[in-house]
Amino acid sequence: RSLPSGEPRARPAGPSSGREGGRRKRTTFSKAQLELLVRAFEKEPYPGIALREQLSGLTDIPESRIQ
Repeated sequence: RSLPSGEPRARPAGPSSGREGGRRKRTTFSKAQLELLVRAFEKEPYPGIALREQLSGLTDIPESRIQ
């Protein structure tokens, strides 16, 4: 079904959304964050949600970026 000519169409997000090319910016880690994450992932290569949330709290990195 097409929209009546007077209604605006939804458009994909453009560069003004901060995600040029549809990609988010690369997450950068401090040395302390990286050391903690490396140690955690050496012990548990596939951390569950509980461990990811714990690491998120310790590192101030969003849980969605810990994977």
